[in-house]
Amino acid sequence: MAGFLIAGVGRCSGIYKTAAMRNFFVIRIGLLMALLLLSACASKSTVQFRNDLWLGWEESDMLMQGDYPDAIPVLLVHGWNGDESTWPDAKRLLLLEQKLGRDIYYFNYRTGAMPNRYPPLEAMEEHLERYLKSFPTGVDVVAHSMGGLLVRQYLSHHAGNQIRRLLLLSVPHYGANGASALAEVTAVSAVGNVQVQEIQPGSDFLWQLNSQEGSELEGVEVLNAYTTSESSFNSDMVVDPLSAWLPWAANISLEGDHHALASKLDRYPFMADFLQTGQIPTTLATKPEQRDLWVRIKSKTATPLKFSKTSVKRRSAPSKEWGYVGLEICCDQRSSMYDKGGVTVIATDIKKGEQLQFLDRSLARTKATIITVPSKLTLPITLLDQN
Repeated sequence: MAGFLIAGVGRCSGIYKTAAMRNFFVIRIGLLMALLLLSACASKSTVQFRNDLWLGWEESDMLMQGDYPDAIPVLLVHGWNGDESTWPDAKRLLLLEQKLGRDIYYFNYRTGAMPNRYPPLEAMEEHLERYLKSFPTGVDVVAHSMGGLLVRQYLSHHAGNQIRRLLLLSVPHYGANGASALAEVTAVSAVGNVQVQEIQPGSDFLWQLNSQEGSELEGVEVLNAYTTSESSFNSDMVVDPLSAWLPWAANISLEGDHHALASKLDRYPFMADFLQTGQIPTTLATKPEQRDLWVRIKSKTATPLKFSKTSVKRRSAPSKEWGYVGLEICCDQRSSMYDKGGVTVIATDIKKGEQLQFLDRSLARTKATIITVPSKLTLPITLLDQN
């Protein structure tokens, strides 16, 4: 049966070309058949699980109905590969609605782990714009992870918007740990996962967004919260504090993993206080001590720049030897709708006076460019445009 199904799929769509891919589909069909067999043997726990699902959907439907038309609503924007499950369940959110006296709505958009399926954030911002027009009196937004980048992107191109307050939770303002690895995995398709490419540290998307230096947030009350922990098991292994700290807003840090703040939205009093009155917590996060430098190098010709791990070096002083430690290059693939073919070199834990050397392999005559790290690095991550 499984072999018949695979043969049919192969003939109709040309999905598999090799024995390895054929084996992959055999495994998938086998798993599907096993799940069907299990579902046929419905036990009491299975029935209860199904009933709980229906109850959850009914509660979500109730949540999306307006009960407080005269109050400014709260909009929840999830992150990459997220959905309603990012937040407290609908029953808890209904209780939070009653506490706040305000409607709470989801904004769901196309995102996920599959390659070549989901549009860039620059395209999704127009979906958000159309949705926000249904709240002419204004809206307060809570955005988790990549959802915060989507909202910031929207704000950067929509002056006079409806957003009054913005609560950012565990947002990778300067990129997410592991996004580069995910971009390589999804590169098996012609396009890859463009949203993953955009949230790589050093991407053209993040460069353009952060080069605005927070101007997109003007006129909006903003609170940026993220998690830290001394325990690696409880820490945010997706976004580190260096990336999560937003220079142009009040920052607060708490202990927990990447999903803790969103999944416990109703459990943190400071969040409700901010949404209700704009109150900022009295104890704010300390600016991270580490300093990273992003150097953006643009092509002066139509030929794309070509840097390898051996053509970018750093040294602590002119008298020292050149080395390769603490250097990353982004990106192998296009990383924004408006990418002009530049390359970003990331120097981690940089110190003033250090030097960086770049050798563009695309040039017939290679001549190294050397820059000296600025003496004042006031931000955790500094952007340096090297034309």
